[in-house]
Amino acid sequence: MNEALLYGFLLVFVRASAMLLAAPIFGSAQLPVTVRTYTTLSIAAALTMVLRPDKHVVPPDLGAMVLALAGEAAAGLLLGMFVNLVLQGTQVAGALIDLQTGLSTSQVLNPISGVSVTVISQFKYMLAIVLFLVMNGHHRMIEAFAASYTTVPRLGTETLPNLLKNLTGLLSGTFVLALQIALPVVGVSLVVDAALGLVNKAVPQLNVIQVGLPAKLAVGLIVLGVSLPALGSGVLSGVEHGLDALGRVFRP
Repeated sequence: MNEALLYGFLLVFVRASAMLLAAPIFGSAQLPVTVRTYTTLSIAAALTMVLRPDKHVVPPDLGAMVLALAGEAAAGLLLGMFVNLVLQGTQVAGALIDLQTGLSTSQVLNPISGVSVTVISQFKYMLAIVLFLVMNGHHRMIEAFAASYTTVPRLGTETLPNLLKNLTGLLSGTFVLALQIALPVVGVSLVVDAALGLVNKAVPQLNVIQVGLPAKLAVGLIVLGVSLPALGSGVLSGVEHGLDALGRVFRP
């Protein structure tokens, strides 16, 4: 086999492996390693034939090859991280809601990350995952992966300004998305807190803590159910924004 072709396949394989490791669903601890490996091999084999990375010159020494592979791994990790950031924003929103409704002490296992998270946080994250798949986000992620080779074959200093700009914009957009998703429940919870404070002043004998916690939980769940359609559209727009940012990430 041509050494340049083999080296090109190795570059694509390393970038694809790093991307899938950091991406949602594919990076799940519950996903069998063989599935991730075969998926990576399929992507690398297909793109090697299409993009012809065999035009790269094989480095003359091991040190240069290690640096090139490290650059590919960094590029792949950034690609996967961009997609994951938007979905993590829904978890932040869920954590804010759990904190306001008193569900922050309830923990469930997130099968994707393998860590314990709060109930509403897990619900919103799984909803974002479903919307991500419905929008063919995994297809667009692979398209952005292929486009990264046509725009910038290698991660270099010329791409850093645009990369940092897109990363900063995506981070701010993620926090805005989290606040927008959590705002209805958090806002109503603050109103309930204010009302309970007035009740405590008017009726000091009433145990506000015993009354307030169930009231906040009930009102929070009602508002969450009412705002669920808006929640879906908000998560949908957030995922769309993240995928658009992903397509621009490596453009010089």
